[in-house]
Amino acid sequence: MLNKLIEISVHNRLLVVLALIASLFGAGLILPKLNLDAFPDVSNIQVSINTVAEGLAAEEVEQLISFPIEAVMYSLPDVEEVRSISKTGLSMVTVVFKEGTDIYFARQLVFERLQTAKEKVPNGIGTPEMAPNISGLSMVYQYIIRADDPEKYNIMALRSLNDWVVKLLLMPVDGVTEILSFGGEVRQYQVQVDPKKLLAYDISINDISVAIEAGNRNAGGWYMERGQEQLVIRGVGWLRSNQDGLRDIGNIPVKQDDGIVVHVRDVATVEYGAEIRQGAVTLSRRDAQGKSESLGEVMTGVVLKRMGANTKLTIDGIKSRLPLIQQALPDGVTIETVYDQSNLVEQAVSTVSKALLEAFVLIIVILLIFLMNVRATLLVLLSVPLSIGLALMVMAYWGISANLMSLGGLAIAIGMMVDGSVVMMEHIFSHLTHPDQQHEKGEDNRAAEQDLIQNPAAMPLRIMESAKEVGRPVFFAVMIITIVFAPLFALEGVEGKLFQPMAVSIVLAMLASLFVALMVVPAMATYMFRQGVKEKHNPIFSPIEKAYRRLLKFSLAHKFSMILAAIALFIGSLYLIPLLGTEFVPELEEGTINIRVTLAPSSSLDTSLQVADKMEAVLMTFPEVDYATSRVGRAEIGGDPEPVSNIEIYVGLKPVNEWTSADDRQQLQLLMQEKMSVMPGLLFSFSQPIATRVDELLSGTKAQLAIKLFGPDLSTLAEKGSEIELLVKTIEGSVGIALEPIQGEAQLVIRPDRDRLARHGIPMSQVMSLVGEAIGGQKAGQVINGNERYDIYVRLAKQYRNDIQAIKELVLHSATGAWVRLGDVASVAIESGPPQIRRDDVQRRVVIQANVTGRDMGSYVAEINKRIESDIALPAGYSVVYGGQFENQQRAQARLMIVVPLSLGLIFLLLYFAFNSVGQALLIMLNVPLALIGGIAALFISDQYLSVPSSIGFIALFGVAVLNGVVMVNAINQRFEGGLDIKRAVFEGALSRLRPVLMTASIAALGLIPMLLATGIGSEIQRPLATVVVGGLVSATLLTLFILPVLYEYFSKRKYKKDLD
Repeated sequence: MLNKLIEISVHNRLLVVLALIASLFGAGLILPKLNLDAFPDVSNIQVSINTVAEGLAAEEVEQLISFPIEAVMYSLPDVEEVRSISKTGLSMVTVVFKEGTDIYFARQLVFERLQTAKEKVPNGIGTPEMAPNISGLSMVYQYIIRADDPEKYNIMALRSLNDWVVKLLLMPVDGVTEILSFGGEVRQYQVQVDPKKLLAYDISINDISVAIEAGNRNAGGWYMERGQEQLVIRGVGWLRSNQDGLRDIGNIPVKQDDGIVVHVRDVATVEYGAEIRQGAVTLSRRDAQGKSESLGEVMTGVVLKRMGANTKLTIDGIKSRLPLIQQALPDGVTIETVYDQSNLVEQAVSTVSKALLEAFVLIIVILLIFLMNVRATLLVLLSVPLSIGLALMVMAYWGISANLMSLGGLAIAIGMMVDGSVVMMEHIFSHLTHPDQQHEKGEDNRAAEQDLIQNPAAMPLRIMESAKEVGRPVFFAVMIITIVFAPLFALEGVEGKLFQPMAVSIVLAMLASLFVALMVVPAMATYMFRQGVKEKHNPIFSPIEKAYRRLLKFSLAHKFSMILAAIALFIGSLYLIPLLGTEFVPELEEGTINIRVTLAPSSSLDTSLQVADKMEAVLMTFPEVDYATSRVGRAEIGGDPEPVSNIEIYVGLKPVNEWTSADDRQQLQLLMQEKMSVMPGLLFSFSQPIATRVDELLSGTKAQLAIKLFGPDLSTLAEKGSEIELLVKTIEGSVGIALEPIQGEAQLVIRPDRDRLARHGIPMSQVMSLVGEAIGGQKAGQVINGNERYDIYVRLAKQYRNDIQAIKELVLHSATGAWVRLGDVASVAIESGPPQIRRDDVQRRVVIQANVTGRDMGSYVAEINKRIESDIALPAGYSVVYGGQFENQQRAQARLMIVVPLSLGLIFLLLYFAFNSVGQALLIMLNVPLALIGGIAALFISDQYLSVPSSIGFIALFGVAVLNGVVMVNAINQRFEGGLDIKRAVFEGALSRLRPVLMTASIAALGLIPMLLATGIGSEIQRPLATVVVGGLVSATLLTLFILPVLYEYFSKRKYKKDLD
C-alpha cells in the first residue's frame, strides 16, 4: 500500500506539482476566512436568566424569584449545575449544561421552561428574561463618549446619545450580541408627588399612574373611504417629548370632583430626573505628553460578541462603523476607544508566529549542517509550509480558530513535521551519495555516473527504491506521533477546550507532513536530483560520527554498566517528582491588571466613586501604567451583577521592556497594593480581566480557587466563613483572600404591627403599597420620540422620603376615614441584612476566594483541607467543596491518568504491527522512561510546576522518542536481514542512523527553543511544554543512541530465534 503510493507519486510527479500549485490557490481562498482569537474560548455551555425586581431586598428576591426559576430548570435534560445570585433588585440564575450541548438548543430549552417559571413568579415583581449569548471572551471592545463642553452635554445627555444613537449603529455589526451602557444617568420624566396634596384631594399614587397611562396612547380606526381612495384613521394621543412633554404630563386630569378638575400639576412637580443608578465609570489616562489626566466620570459602552463569533471580524466591523457613528454624533461629542481585544489577539498570534519563524530558521541551519546540500534542505523544508498550510485550511473549513493554543500546536509540531521528510530525504540522499551495490563491488563512481547518463530512468528508480525502504517506518513513526496526541481529545471541560485546538492542529499538521514525506519528497527529489550526488566532507558531523563510533564500541563492550546507569538515572528522576509542585495552567499575561476593591457592603455609589478617584490617582503615579478605569457597581442587565460597594479597576500597562518600578507583574502588584493600602477598610484582589471573567463563568467566583461552604443558615455561613477566611490567610502563598459579603448591608426595615393595623382597620396591602409605590416609585408608561423611549416615573418628592422621620410621618387612610401616621402602626428602623445570597444546586453557600502565588495549587489546597478538618468544627449540614482552577486540575489529572496509559498501549500495538515482534515493540517503548528522565529534570531545574501543559509536553516527548527508536531498530533489522551477523548489524545499523536520529531530535528540540525563550503574551502556557520536550529529548536521544543497540540482541531473540541460534 505505502510502496504503491510512493510509486504513484514518482511515476506521476507532474500531477504532484500541479496538486501543490492547486493547494496554493486553495489556501488563498480559504485562509482569509480563518477565525483569529487570542485564546481558545473555555467557557462552559451556560444560559443565564436575569430578573429585575425593582426595590426588593436580597432575601425576597431569593424566595420569590430565584428559587422558583431554579426549581423548574432542573427538569431539563443534560443540566450539570444550576446556580443563582440574589441581590437587591436583581436575580441572576445560571443553568450550566453538559459539554457538547449545542448552545442554541440549550437556550431553546431554557426559553420553553421560562414560560413555566414566569407563572411561578408573583405578578408585578419582575419578568425573567434570558441574558445575551456570551462567553468569557465576549467583552471585545470598550469605548467612551466625551463632550468638549460638559455643560452643553452632561452625563445624562451622553447616556441618551449612547443608548439611542451609538448602540443602534453598532448592533447590526455581525458578531455583536449586546452593547452595555455603563455609567451616565438614564433620563426619566419624573412626577414628584406631594403626599399632603394627595390627602387633600383624596388621591393615591396609583390613581396618578393610571391617569398618566390613560392620557398617553394612540389609537387606530381602520379606514374611511373618500371617493376613489381610502384614508387610514389614526388617533395621535402620545405625549410630546422634551419640555412640551413635561407640560403635557402636568396637564393630565387625575380626578373630577363637583366640577373641579384635579390635574397632575396640582399634586406633583413634573421634571427631568435620573433613574436610580446601579453603576458608574471613571477614567484616568496619560495625555500626549505622558502626563496623568483624570477625566472623572465618563459614559462607557461595552460591546459583547456572540459566543463563537469571529473576534477579528467583529472588531473590524465595529471599527468600520466608527466614522459613521462620529458623523451621527453632535458637534463637540466624540467617541474614543478604551479597550480593543484585537490588540491582544495580534500580540498572542505574533508570539507564536515569531516562535514559528525562529524555529524555521533554526531548522534550516540544522539541515544544512547535517546534509551539506541546499537542494536536499529545500526539499525537507517544503514539508513545513505545506503541512502548516494544509492544517490551517482544514481548521478554517471546520471553523476552528487560530489562537495561541492551536498555533502553539503548530509551533510544537514544527520540529516533528519535518521528521518524516528528514528520514525520507536522508535515506534518499545517502543512496545518491553512494553508488549502488553493483558498482560498490569493484567499479568506480565514474562508471556509476556513466550508467545514469546512459539510462535516465535509473535515477527516479533509485529514488523510488530508497523511498520504499523507509516508507513503512516513516508511516508508523508519524502515526505514532499522531496517536500520542489522542489523549488530548479525551480531556473535558476547560482543559479540553484549552488543549484540544492544539491537538487538532498537531494531528492535522502531522497527517499533512506524512503526505509530504511519502508523496511530495520522492516526487520532487526526481526533479531536484537528475544525477548522483557527491558527498561533501562535513566538518561538524564527521567528528561527532567518530566520537559516536568509539562510544558505541565502548557501550556494546560494557552492556551491564550502561543498563545500570540508565536504571539509576530513571530512579533518580522518579525521586524528583514529589519535589515538583502541581498547578492547572500557568497564568497567561494579558498586559492588563484587574484590581477588585471591596468596600463595606453598606457603602453608597458616591462613596465608591470618591474611593475610585483616589485609587486611580495612586495608580497613575506608576510610570508603567498607561490608563486606569474604574467600574463601580454594575452596568445594565447582562453585565456582571456587582454591588455599588465593589470597584473593578482595569489598569492598562505599557510593554514590559518599558517598566522601571518592577521586573514582572507580581512585583508591580505588590507595590501597587502597598501604595493603595493607605486607605483603611478596603480589600484588594489582583487578577487579569479575561482570567477573572473566565474564573467567574466557570465557578461563579472571580478567583483561582473558590472554597465553597454550603449550609442552610446565613448567619452560621457568615460565622464559619470568617473562621475559614482567617485560617486561609495564615497559609503560605495566600493572596487576595476574601469572604464574599453575606452580612452587613444596612437596610431601613418597615415592619408593620398587625394588631395596630387591625385596630385601625388598615389593610397590609396599603402599607406595602406605600413602601413599594410611593417611596420606591412606579412606572407610568413612556414618552416616545422616534427611536428614543424614556420612562415616566411616579414617586413621592425627595423631601418626603429622604430620612427616617419623614417616612414615619407619611399618612395612611383607616377604614373609618381617620388619618394614621406610618410610625404609629409600624416600626421604622435600620437593620443589617445580606447584600447577596448565592445558591449552588438549591443549597445556600458562601465563597472564600483565594489566589495563590509562589507555590503550587495542589499542595496549597491539600494544606487548606487538612487545616479546616483539624481546626474548624462545622455543624451538621455544612460542608466544604473546592472549585475554580483546582477542580479543573483534579479532573484533568484523573482523565490523563487513564488516557495516557491507553495511548501508550496503542503505540505498543502500532509498533507490534510495524515489527511483528513483542520484544522489539517493548525495546522501542523503553524510550518512554528514558525520555521521562530529561523532562522531569528540566522541570525541576527550571523551577516549574507539573501542570496540564507540561503533561502535554510529556505526551509530545513520548512520540518523538519512540520515533527515533523506530528508525534505529528498522535500520538494524534491515542489515541483519541483509545477511550481516548480529553484532555487526547492530553496530552498522546504529551508526547509519546517527545522522537522522540527531537531525530529528535536534530539529524537534531546537524548534521549541524560541518558545522556551519567548516572553510575549501567551508564552507562559507554552514554556512548561517546551521545557519538558527539550529536556526529555536530550536524555532520550543520548540513551536511544547507546541503550537501544545494547539491548537490541536481547529483545530480538524471539523474532530472529533461528538466525541467532
